[in-house]
Amino acid sequence: MTTKSALRVLHTSDWHIGKRLYHQNRYEEFSAFLTWLHAMICQYKVDILIVAGDVFDTMTPSNKAQSLYYDFLAKVADSPCQHIIITAGNHDSPTLLDTSKHILKNLNIHIIGVISPNTKDDCLTLCDKTGNPQAIIMGVPYLRDKDIKASTHASNHESTTLSAITHHYHTLACYAKEAQNTIFTQTGKKIPIIATGHLFCAGANISAKDDGMRELYVGTLGQIPTSIFDECIDYVALGHIHAPQKVGGLDHIRYCGSPLALGFGEIGKTKQVLLIDFVDTLHIQPIPVPTFQPLHHIQGDLDHIYTTLDRLISQNISIWVQIIYTGNSLEPQLANDIQAYLTNSQVIALNIQNKTLYQNSLHTPQHKHLDSLDPVDVFTYRLDKEQLDDDDEKQSLLNAYQYVLQTLHESDVRAD
Repeated sequence: MTTKSALRVLHTSDWHIGKRLYHQNRYEEFSAFLTWLHAMICQYKVDILIVAGDVFDTMTPSNKAQSLYYDFLAKVADSPCQHIIITAGNHDSPTLLDTSKHILKNLNIHIIGVISPNTKDDCLTLCDKTGNPQAIIMGVPYLRDKDIKASTHASNHESTTLSAITHHYHTLACYAKEAQNTIFTQTGKKIPIIATGHLFCAGANISAKDDGMRELYVGTLGQIPTSIFDECIDYVALGHIHAPQKVGGLDHIRYCGSPLALGFGEIGKTKQVLLIDFVDTLHIQPIPVPTFQPLHHIQGDLDHIYTTLDRLISQNISIWVQIIYTGNSLEPQLANDIQAYLTNSQVIALNIQNKTLYQNSLHTPQHKHLDSLDPVDVFTYRLDKEQLDDDDEKQSLLNAYQYVLQTLHESDVRAD
């Protein structure tokens, strides 16, 4: 009779350590989250921790961000958790993560910054402390075009990249099935196969426009089908999308989402990590992540803004707010007035927008404020000004521009 060994995995991703919110650093939040995560690992006796990409927010994280990361790894290595799998995301520097991989491997911390020259090396068989196989991990980081691009003569860049991604997952799945069958022959136990990924699956929904994701999806690169994941895979631990969700209605293919609200648009959104138990059947339990720094969005006229601020001030706790003024009067000194009003309180206004002033300005009658636009928005506005008649040409130019942005973003900072 085939039995599947009991195993408990915790799936998290998209920490973005070091990310600021309107120039406000968030190290206390990141520290509080990592302390909480360590407590959950101990409380639930997690066997394997998977971090599916975007550990840091930039490829050049600060010393403080790196200190939080390494301190956390040291604590978890001294916990009941037997293995840690960390894959690079599109925000991470693969080189930086890989720098310490050989040292950390001695602590059963497995780092996959870039795909290995020998694909089989990224198919990991993890064993418990007694040497019994626990799980097979298909460790796949964010697949940068220069690393994954297949040596093909296809003329279409998108289909070439998509086929290369598909081929990589298929090759790893073949190695994983081979390892699984060998272990079953030797022990009579069918251990689970777990794949990681940091990509944008077709049908996935983003959390909010200001959730920190960069809109660099070129054609099919933003529409990776779930069919790339072989049927032999018991669970797919995904990162990149900040909203927790199943993909394509499939229970075993999941985004856990980011643990912190990375923008004011995420206020009230569910934040969680996922606890996955492999026994006879797959059991997935979301664990809600506490809110470590309250955020609040205020929009309306002056009476509504100040009434809400008074209520927040009275709570006597640290609250970060975004204020959107939409009253009838122009209020050119609004930002200064609000900042003065909040002096000596624990309410901090990180972003104040005077929509009425912008809309009535003689100099910018219909212009959007640059702070609200990303590079793709600016390029799209520029294309609109050209009044191109051919929609296909317009889309082609937009795709080409997105590809340039993606290439610039994926340029890793490498040591001399």
